[in-house]
Amino acid sequence: MKQLAGTSHMFLTGAPGCGKTTLMRELFQAYARERKRSTPHLWGIESIDECMILGPDQDRGIQTIRGQVSMFIRQMSLGKGQYRWIIVDDVDTFPQISQQALRRPMESYSHITRFLFIGTSEEDLIPALRSRCIHLSMNPIDMICCKLTFLKSIRMPNPEQFTEEMWNWVMNLAANNTGDMIRLLTLIRDVHITHGTPLTLAQVRILCSAPFYVDFIPLLRAMSENDVVASIKSLISIWKRGYAYEDILESFQVINQLFGNNQFKDNILIHKFLIHSWISYCKGNTSMLALQHVIYKTLKEVRNPLTPLPKEAHSVLTPIPKEAHSVLTPLPKETSTSATSKEKNTVIFPKETPSTSWTLAIDI
Repeated sequence: MKQLAGTSHMFLTGAPGCGKTTLMRELFQAYARERKRSTPHLWGIESIDECMILGPDQDRGIQTIRGQVSMFIRQMSLGKGQYRWIIVDDVDTFPQISQQALRRPMESYSHITRFLFIGTSEEDLIPALRSRCIHLSMNPIDMICCKLTFLKSIRMPNPEQFTEEMWNWVMNLAANNTGDMIRLLTLIRDVHITHGTPLTLAQVRILCSAPFYVDFIPLLRAMSENDVVASIKSLISIWKRGYAYEDILESFQVINQLFGNNQFKDNILIHKFLIHSWISYCKGNTSMLALQHVIYKTLKEVRNPLTPLPKEAHSVLTPIPKEAHSVLTPLPKETSTSATSKEKNTVIFPKETPSTSWTLAIDI
């Protein structure tokens, strides 16, 4: 609150999900109530007369900065000690050209308008703007020490039944993201209250399982064993869960990074599958049947990499019949002499073998 009442712009940074946006909203609502501003409950949530929000879901291009933002900054002063605020959330997606356009307004109108930037890293903001702000950094929350605090904040019934194994499973999946942690714990609480059954580790793993791990491991195992039938059955099971074509491929890429060296003797299998799948995707073949065909084709190539061509394929490689040689008549001398007049644009291929009694003139 002291910084909001100060005379400088601010830059708030912290890890994703640590509560930066929530903290900003609570601070600005308290700031508006303290100064008895109109509609204090909307400060930090949506744009109003005295507080503008520039979020990632809005147009933040150079035209917006030169138009709407410039008009907002140039309004009449609200009075001594009263400021208008412009909040720029998710600075990492804020275009640099738009940041450059804010340099002069931040200096010229700092006595009536203040800026608050929110990002994940100091590098998200260009040095010219960063040097004009007070930097506030939020430290990540220690989820191990704050276990009971989290469980009590979401009103988890019987928090003592939440074992360390359950907590570690949820914590590893949330990856220090406080917002994801609260959403997962809320899901567990709602299911636990609805069914009225004791909370178990198996139930927590089902509710908070990483999709690429739980749903895709059977498919990976079947592909590593070159089992076409089991692979297609696993694919059908994944498809029924609602995964799209590109979601399956992206999950496979993640699995290859996490489990590729341990689960596959050779990464050629997964790379061939991904290459063929993305080629099919670029051609517009994004159905389940197209993906099944890719799996069948990949496993067949890995199983029999040196299989000779079938007899049907040899028809493509048959020599040219004798009747076709009548089309390849030798060039007359006039043509060969006229071709010399186009030396810069013509390549002459002389006869190479006794069996050919003609020359070819091909225009480049």
